[in-house]
Amino acid sequence: MFRFSIRNAFRRKGIAFIAIFGTALGVALMTVLLSISDGMDQQMNEMMDEMAGGIAVYPKAAPLGFMIPSPIGMPISYADEIETIENVDRVSPQITVFVPTEDYAFGDPMGTLLRGIDLEREIEEDDPVAPGNIIKGEPLTTASENEVIIGTLAAVAARGGDYAKVGGTMEMLVLGSGSSAITLTVVGIFETGNTMYDYSIYTDLDTARSLMQTIAANEVNFIGVEATSIDYVTDVANEIGEMFRNEPVPVGTTVATEMLESFTEMMGTFSSFLWIVSLVAAIAGGVSIFIVMLISVIERTKEFGILKASGWSNGNIIGSVVVQSITVGLLGAAAGLAIGYGAGQGIDSYLNVEIAVITVRLVAIIGTFGVFMGLAGGFYPALRAARVSPIESLRAI
Repeated sequence: MFRFSIRNAFRRKGIAFIAIFGTALGVALMTVLLSISDGMDQQMNEMMDEMAGGIAVYPKAAPLGFMIPSPIGMPISYADEIETIENVDRVSPQITVFVPTEDYAFGDPMGTLLRGIDLEREIEEDDPVAPGNIIKGEPLTTASENEVIIGTLAAVAARGGDYAKVGGTMEMLVLGSGSSAITLTVVGIFETGNTMYDYSIYTDLDTARSLMQTIAANEVNFIGVEATSIDYVTDVANEIGEMFRNEPVPVGTTVATEMLESFTEMMGTFSSFLWIVSLVAAIAGGVSIFIVMLISVIERTKEFGILKASGWSNGNIIGSVVVQSITVGLLGAAAGLAIGYGAGQGIDSYLNVEIAVITVRLVAIIGTFGVFMGLAGGFYPALRAARVSPIESLRAI
């Protein structure tokens, strides 16, 4: 009976193709959306792991805290004092400058950051500006002036813009000076594997300060701190806040988990939305199976009557139709998974980020949905086939 049912699923190849194609389209959309959801979760988890020991230190009076570069400065000497705190691993005083997307499209719809760092401090291997991370051009040096290096993700997101190539230039407006601008020259492209770093632009402190004239010569507007372990992050952050609480420029601190908390919440909401859209697509696939199987049952009414007259039970009839519909559902799911995988690879190639991730869990979900769509789409047609009267069918022959 099983082989008979499988063969009958393709008796009308055109109708079977329509059902498989309709299911495949729904599953393909489902595959792309859920793979993006899984990919974004994976990247968020990796970022959390990479930033687990991180602490952002910024002037407490900064209008938007650590979210947007502050026009208010704090003494760079704070960095040396923070280094004396127990369980502090690294300290990086910076001047951060916002680069709006309307001027330079580096991928993020909100814009990206230009980070001015102290090149005279020790450069470790995992620092974005470390010579070993430069994949094109040259690294920044202490003699650099109005020179920048750009992360790979930012460079690719620029879509061929000359300003994102070695030798390219960027005209950056000077904050607080009206309409004056400074020409920055791209001398290198770097890659660290850290998404946050690789979407950024780096330069020296003096160049960044020339773009933020509200920051004095002995000031920075951001200090990045790394604790020796995630277990000490909160204690270190609290001690930093207390250390400068009575200073002329008190500071605020935000640990990495707090930095990413809002993004995690947004990701959860977005993931729920993708699941809802995916379920709608799956239902659409089930409807196509239902319509095709119902047409098939109506066309084969006489056949079902003859089968019942020859000894087939209602259970045999129902099982035969359900097997056919599950076969169509699984084939549609397999085709949709392949199409969705191809589309995901295209998205990854376009964005140059592995955002569409096909996991074993996702394959299992798609296979389960294939079976479910087959059952849902074939159940009523199967019941209708089982109600066929063999006497009426034989009379009609």
